[in-house]
Amino acid sequence: MGCSTSPLRVLGTDSQLIFSDTKPQEHIDQEVVIAKLSQVLQLEKMNREDRAAFYFERGVLYDSLGLWTLSRFDFAQAIQLKPTMADAYNYLGIYALVEGDYDAAIDYFNAVLTLDPHYSYAFFNRGLSYYYSNRFAPAEDDLIKFYQEDTTNPYRVLWLYFNELKQNPDLAFSRLKQRANKLSNQYWGTNIVQYYLTQISLSELQQRMKQYAGKSSSQYSEVLTETYFYLAKQQLMQNHRQDAITLFKLAMVNQVYSFVEYRFSLLELFRLSETKAPAQSKP
Repeated sequence: MGCSTSPLRVLGTDSQLIFSDTKPQEHIDQEVVIAKLSQVLQLEKMNREDRAAFYFERGVLYDSLGLWTLSRFDFAQAIQLKPTMADAYNYLGIYALVEGDYDAAIDYFNAVLTLDPHYSYAFFNRGLSYYYSNRFAPAEDDLIKFYQEDTTNPYRVLWLYFNELKQNPDLAFSRLKQRANKLSNQYWGTNIVQYYLTQISLSELQQRMKQYAGKSSSQYSEVLTETYFYLAKQQLMQNHRQDAITLFKLAMVNQVYSFVEYRFSLLELFRLSETKAPAQSKP
């Protein structure tokens, strides 16, 4: 599962592979839209459904800026105005999951699927709730369903692999190798799967990352966030705890708040902090 060389030794000294040149204008534009939505909500008269839609739209923008307390309030307001808004329940479930409240998260995702039985990402999110609460069999059911909807997506393959590792590591690796044959090169994550399978080296992954440096800064931020998260997961699976902690922190540096990999870096770090070895008592 990848090479034994620590990713930090190869990547950690290269500042180009830690920070992207994110443009402040991207956040300013979102803040301007939030101000306009807030003005509409405060001054305009509208029906409950339209008001719910405005709260939801503002909540999504707050979420993308990492203002999760504000976004949670807006999603709750949206549900109060329109109790059938599945998207809002899904966001609230994600927040519960990231906070480690797995049962509450599952309840939210169940609500989503009651409202919309074909809501694809509710299966994914509920599967992660089961995975992080060590209920690997129901996690497998949801993650398989999510994977089967798009077998070319490497991120669906990776999460299914993480769950299968908990049940049968040898079978998990062979299935990862088999599923990799169908992956699309349009996704950056396909490079990560190839690295996991030792089809490319860490140095080659590094070079491919650098190719993104001259492209869109927001796209490069996303690549860095994804790469450091999945490298951290690999290090954690190899019991390299301190390297994993550092890599999870690097996954958060570029502040791609809405990405699964950013959100779950937070959760992974919280879980690692909760499982610290107790301090030795003095004799």
